[in-house]
Amino acid sequence: MTMRDWSKELGMRIALAALGVACVVTVWTSIDALRSVPLPETPVTTIAGLESISGAPSRPQTDIQATVNRDLFSAGRMAPSSPYRMPDERQATDTPTAEPEKPIVLGTAVATDGHHFAAVQLGDASPTLVHIGDRIGEWVVRAIERGKIVLVRAGGMRAEVTVPNPGT
Repeated sequence: MTMRDWSKELGMRIALAALGVACVVTVWTSIDALRSVPLPETPVTTIAGLESISGAPSRPQTDIQATVNRDLFSAGRMAPSSPYRMPDERQATDTPTAEPEKPIVLGTAVATDGHHFAAVQLGDASPTLVHIGDRIGEWVVRAIERGKIVLVRAGGMRAEVTVPNPGT
């Protein structure tokens, strides 16, 4: 059978026309994909700079070498005017930060395949289902066990919240 015999049938004509359209679209798309358009110029933006960083009030520096060089058993030894503190240690004059509200655990579900979830309510909000890794207020759910969940805050504060009335 020759091409002329095939092209006499209506179905073959439609198929050949669809093939021709497909080839044209393929060539057009390939040319459009290979043509590169230059990117528009964008202004330089600064996300963070030294001006935007507000430093905490600095503590007076402690001269550790001078402290080490002093005689430990001298009669005139006195306590320093400001005690040495670790960089993250709070001072006695610092105001304690208020602990954020913990959610109320309404119930937990512990599955054998590790897909645990808990029903919790934060304040007057409607109850929600949370899984491990979800956020509820300022807390992140780290573990869900039978009757309790373990929450962690951004500062590293850890809290275990249990169901108030289990089994009812």
